[in-house]
Amino acid sequence: MPKKKVKKVKKDKSAKSNSSDSKPKEPMAPDRIERPPKFGEKLMELLKTHKVDEKELYGRKVATKALDRLTSDEIHDLGIVFDTFDSNEDGYIGPYELRRALKVLGFKISREKAQQLVHESSAKGIWAISFNEFLDLVIEKQGESRDVYQEICNGFKILDKEKKGRLDIEDLITACQENNINLGKQDLKEMIQEADLNGDGTVDKDEFVKIMLKTNLF
Repeated sequence: MPKKKVKKVKKDKSAKSNSSDSKPKEPMAPDRIERPPKFGEKLMELLKTHKVDEKELYGRKVATKALDRLTSDEIHDLGIVFDTFDSNEDGYIGPYELRRALKVLGFKISREKAQQLVHESSAKGIWAISFNEFLDLVIEKQGESRDVYQEICNGFKILDKEKKGRLDIEDLITACQENNINLGKQDLKEMIQEADLNGDGTVDKDEFVKIMLKTNLF
């Protein structure tokens, strides 16, 4: 039988070249590898791009613009006034509380004006302002009218003859005797108990201010 001729299959050279081209190429090494920044450098960069506009003072965040205009003692005292009228302790006061707070600081404003101030000052669009917004309003009104808060502080100094920084039952007895005020010892004890918020049996300046502000005598 005659042998069948087997056709030779020609290899495609182009396919071979293509297959070699399909191999992944090694990445070119960069001329210089940048050193990753140290933690301190990252922190400095973060501080530069995110400027801190608040500082911690007496356990609360205070805007730096308020620190530029008020002393730390003034901010502390204003914090006492604010907290006195922040009855639900949510960090905000409404128009009614703002009006009373400004009144004890010597700023008399109408009910409508208080509502307007809250509406204009509230950053969150609610009918209440934060402590920092309260500070801004006080700064704007500095220099107006009588300062009831300072009058209360002066009253504390008068009663605290020995400069102990706190009042006890004996201080009140002495004050009553000097001013011919007829109050019994039991009445004075009850006054101390009502004003004594930390339960140490005496009344410090902050406690004295808070109880006086709540009397509505100012």
